[in-house]
Amino acid sequence: MTRADADIVIFPELAQTGYFFKTRDEIALLAESIDGEIANELSELARSTKKAIITGFLEKSGSKFFNSALAFDSNGVQAGHYRKVHLFYYETQIFSRGDLGFPVFPLTTRSSTPQVGMLICYDWRFPEAARALALNGAELIAMPSNIVTTTGMLHTTLQTRAFENKIALAFCDRIGSETSGDETLTFRGESAIIGMNGEMLSIASASDEEIIVSEVDLSKTRNKRINQFNDIFSDRPESGYGI
Repeated sequence: MTRADADIVIFPELAQTGYFFKTRDEIALLAESIDGEIANELSELARSTKKAIITGFLEKSGSKFFNSALAFDSNGVQAGHYRKVHLFYYETQIFSRGDLGFPVFPLTTRSSTPQVGMLICYDWRFPEAARALALNGAELIAMPSNIVTTTGMLHTTLQTRAFENKIALAFCDRIGSETSGDETLTFRGESAIIGMNGEMLSIASASDEEIIVSEVDLSKTRNKRINQFNDIFSDRPESGYGI
């Protein structure tokens, strides 16, 4: 955290607890509310370092558990909260589907206050999720993840999400593996920062712990025009897609 020369620092999915759980009993003692001890420590870390933090978070709310993400601004204020909508593998057995929609929020940093939205891991496969954030005014999508797929389409798809919405995207994945019973998940790594035209600005190792940093002018994402006649949002017909 202190080594990252960045206004916004992003951590992986379920960064404080690990990922590979198969039962609700396993997560019951690890989950916390969004105003619990872990959240308070993250708030203090953001405040003391003057860096905004976005991280995956194992959330308990009443009798429900959520695979969530939290954002803290550079003053330590909790600015954003998202609950994963598209649950993957054993997540479908232990987590409730996210019920907050796809919120966009201002995130105060040392130098600016961009409009930010969050997605988590498997959300990457659903173009509607990124589009919802973009339509709600997001300039940056932060994506805490624990990706296990080996498909070569991962980065191509993330680049497409950025390009089709003219929005920047920061994808943070973990490395290493976790074992539950006789099953092991190996995480892909290869975190990436992608510009609004789909260009790969920075990519991390698949096997080594690494910090990647890119400078992005998020204000440019606000203009959805591609020439004097076309705008990628206003060119969409109000009806006709059938979805």
